[in-house]
Amino acid sequence: MASNAFSEITEEFLVCQICLEDFRQPKVLPCLHTFCQSCLERLLASQRVVQLSCPTCRQDVPLPENGVQGLKSNFLVGKLHDILRQQPQGNGQTSDPGTVVVPCMTCERDNPAEFYCVECTDYLCQMCNETHRRLKVSKSHKVLTIQDIQSGKFVAELRSRETSKCEDHNELHKFYCDTCHRAICLHCVVTAHKDHQYVEIEKAAERERAEIKAKLSSVKNTADLHEKWIEELQSVKNDWPLQVQRTEEQIEKQAEAIIEAVQKVKSEKISQLRAMNAAREKQMEAAMEAAEMDLASAKSCVQFTDNVLEYGSPAEVMSVAGELTARMEQTADEKIAKRADLTKGLTNLIFDLPYCNLERDVSKLIGGIKETRVPLTSTLSPVQINIKICTRRGSPTLLKTVGQKGSGDGQFNCPTSVAVTTDGDIVASDFNNSRLQFFDNDGSFKRKVELDFKSECVTALTNGDLLVTGDGHNIHVLDKQERESRVIQVTGAAEKDKNTEGIAFDSLGRIVVTIGYQVLVLSFSGDNILKFGDKGQGQQKLSSCLRVTVNSSNQIIISDCGNHNLKIFDPTGRHLFTCGSYGTGPGQLSGPYCIITDSEDNIVVAEYWNHRVSMFSEDGTFIRHVLTREEHGLYYPLGLTLTPDGHLVVSDNHSMKIFKV
Repeated sequence: MASNAFSEITEEFLVCQICLEDFRQPKVLPCLHTFCQSCLERLLASQRVVQLSCPTCRQDVPLPENGVQGLKSNFLVGKLHDILRQQPQGNGQTSDPGTVVVPCMTCERDNPAEFYCVECTDYLCQMCNETHRRLKVSKSHKVLTIQDIQSGKFVAELRSRETSKCEDHNELHKFYCDTCHRAICLHCVVTAHKDHQYVEIEKAAERERAEIKAKLSSVKNTADLHEKWIEELQSVKNDWPLQVQRTEEQIEKQAEAIIEAVQKVKSEKISQLRAMNAAREKQMEAAMEAAEMDLASAKSCVQFTDNVLEYGSPAEVMSVAGELTARMEQTADEKIAKRADLTKGLTNLIFDLPYCNLERDVSKLIGGIKETRVPLTSTLSPVQINIKICTRRGSPTLLKTVGQKGSGDGQFNCPTSVAVTTDGDIVASDFNNSRLQFFDNDGSFKRKVELDFKSECVTALTNGDLLVTGDGHNIHVLDKQERESRVIQVTGAAEKDKNTEGIAFDSLGRIVVTIGYQVLVLSFSGDNILKFGDKGQGQQKLSSCLRVTVNSSNQIIISDCGNHNLKIFDPTGRHLFTCGSYGTGPGQLSGPYCIITDSEDNIVVAEYWNHRVSMFSEDGTFIRHVLTREEHGLYYPLGLTLTPDGHLVVSDNHSMKIFKV
């Protein structure tokens, strides 16, 4: 019966995704997606371009001189299609349970096929089979009944059947030309390839199978990684609507609380206003009543005086002159005093609006919506220092300078890297002294570990292990007691004369290491998962001097010392963006060496030639220069790390400096 591999073959895999029909003259693209030759030709003609792109993955496809016809044929598709059709099915028209009716492929009467020719790979009805056996060219072909095929007894034989034929001579490919790197037939051997190096196709296939199997494990690891990512993304996706609902409820609750507070303050202000109004009305009524009485008194005085002056005799005038004059003076004085008192008590009513941006202040009262990163689960991870280097301008304080040039305890000869262990100790790779040195968090020397090689870089894991680079294509693993537990051999690097250099460990349990211009991603056991990097000076090209770190999203961040910039890749090695350029100005770099990230995923990089440490945001925006030669005495900085107590440790030239940030 069919193996598990063949049981996973689906009709979708054997159907052209352009025409959605069985493949006709299937052509396989470099990205390994297969389409009908005619479909690709129509697609190329409709696009009116000379460059074809894969309809599935959009990868550009370089076409040979004779166009789509020159692409490699996928002979395997036909075989897989036949094997799939020969497996018992649970649907379709059946004469017996589990038996699929397959139409004859030779005649046009759609008779059910009863036979299958192994050599012709055709299904035949009874009549066509009789004709097939009478023909001289096919009478010796091996013909099986449909019942025998569907029983599964001949699956192994069908799998081993060769379907790849020479397009020039229509003969089976029997040899492989190592000179031209192509399969050839016997006619090709004695004609166009007679002076070439060639081997039997079986030997060439055995050789290639071994290499393909070795690489397949890495691809399977990558596939497992993608499955893990998808599971975690699905979990986050499923939880997202609940988070949105919960956040919306919190906003509603806060807004209702603010509205309730506003209504309460509103009621208090209106009550205060009404109380003021009642008091003012009483005050005005009393003032009006007093003014009316004063008016009546003044009018009475005026009338009496007018009568005396108009009708009084001299003797009468003189008899009341004294009282009249006193009364008029008193009335005038009282009038002035009353006006002064009344004016003093009168005020206008004004509502004093606060000086503010009402919408902005209400927004502050309601609160902000903040997204926090979702950590990816892993049983092993790097030692995380949850420290944020302040993005506001402020000068870090030098707490201590440790060491000088030399080979004694606490002395250095080119300290290329620093890290923090699970115990909180600072470990420095002392390159030219071929050792690691350990210090406590205030910089006091504790111990050293001698090495048989010059250590380039060191990083610490949460299980207490240390990963050390610098020995050829090896990564040395030291346990918590600083004893070498194993050596990981990194395979597949292009530059054989380069050592392992930059090293990092992400939350997916992967080791990220640089060798020359390449970045290699390994499982913790050392198996290759991913490899990327092209040598050059472009935005996506890399030099042969690289350091590496990862952020909380497992993006791979490269400091490219030779190209004087930083390059950020996603976890699958796809280039996202490049930041920085050669120079000494803000956002420019000269010899970017060690690189780390803080708890906010800000990128912190040591600039060797600029004698400074600079900071960039997660999206590559320059923030500020954290340390400089002029202000902090930095001199050729190499290594960087953050300690749990919020200190920034920098190894420069032949010493180690500890700053409070």
